[in-house]
Amino acid sequence: VMMCSAMIFMWSEVGGLIWGYGIGIVMKHVLITGFEPFDGSCLNPSAEVARRLNGQEIGDKKVTGGVLPLDYRTMMSFFRQHVREVHPEFILLMGQSNRGSVTIERMAVNSVSTEREDNEGYAPESDLISPPGPVGYFSNVDVSVLARTLRDKGFSVFVSYHAGTFGCNYIFYKVLDLVARGDLKAKVLFIHVPPLPAQAIEKHDQSLPTIELDDLVEVVRAIIREF
Repeated sequence: VMMCSAMIFMWSEVGGLIWGYGIGIVMKHVLITGFEPFDGSCLNPSAEVARRLNGQEIGDKKVTGGVLPLDYRTMMSFFRQHVREVHPEFILLMGQSNRGSVTIERMAVNSVSTEREDNEGYAPESDLISPPGPVGYFSNVDVSVLARTLRDKGFSVFVSYHAGTFGCNYIFYKVLDLVARGDLKAKVLFIHVPPLPAQAIEKHDQSLPTIELDDLVEVVRAIIREF
């Protein structure tokens, strides 16, 4: 927690802002992003979490949530706009995967599917996200320690070593590339989250792993606290 002195504020969970002399808390800025629905679904849990947590304060962190389009040609423009507005020290990227638990991605790979179209009907012509770029980037957060810490607190969170070859991996690689080139100074995580029960109903799929939105929000809040 960063501290400063003089006539500043302190935050009380009960009473809100308290003004006075002495020591106060300097809020850190966290940007969380989810994706819009895709593959014909009406929902994307990552977007719902971003909306739910937008504007909240979690400990010493001020959270801004945004929803990115699943559009290869515009998603980075939307992301950069969020960064310009928030100036985040921490970035939590989110997407949906049909896994039973929240998974933290260890790395982004320089690969993208040329067959799977985005929401605008576009598929990349090259299977490389960045032809001159490295084969992959590791998250600059120790994901193994983070996952273990969260499990010790009762949250079903595990490490994944591959974010796929669709929009999730694409944005993860692009953001870590900004960090590697010195254009962005932030800790960056990507998590995949399970679908919501309404999506299983929507798809008539009794085997689809799901999580209640309230429970998912609590997992994400716990991740943000550990940043």
